[in-house]
Amino acid sequence: MIEVVYMKVDEQILQIVSDPSFDRFTTFELKKAFEEKVGEDFLTLSDMFKFIFSQMKLLAKAGMIERSRNAPVFSGIYAKTDRFQANQNVSIDSSPIGIKEKHKTYKQQLLIGIGEAQEYQQLCKEYPELKNELQPKYNKVRDQNSRVLGKIRVIESLLNKTDAF
Repeated sequence: MIEVVYMKVDEQILQIVSDPSFDRFTTFELKKAFEEKVGEDFLTLSDMFKFIFSQMKLLAKAGMIERSRNAPVFSGIYAKTDRFQANQNVSIDSSPIGIKEKHKTYKQQLLIGIGEAQEYQQLCKEYPELKNELQPKYNKVRDQNSRVLGKIRVIESLLNKTDAF
């Protein structure tokens, strides 16, 4: 049961929480660390919090983390449990289905990023006076797209080389 719930947790969230500096953390600290990993524009603020809360809920349901009892959700401090430490050796979504799902997710991220970059370009053409404001955002999206494309290429090379997948 635990492994099923555990496997639904995003790998990047697990990497963040696995770090020793995250033995005790808040929702905002996890959100900030995740944004640093994937970029601030990866999700809207509302969607980011929904995603973070859903990931924390999965970890809590699996008994991997727990929230201080008296603190409200937004300001609560979460701590890893002994169960989290014990499951560090569990393979995290390394099944063929997991790798293909990761590939699909990255492709979706890339398509969203491409659309966003195209929109920034179009807005710069339509409103040249906004170019100074929009250019850094465009550059950031373009850089994120490059990183995601790199991840896609790695996964595709793995999928192409391994008959088992």
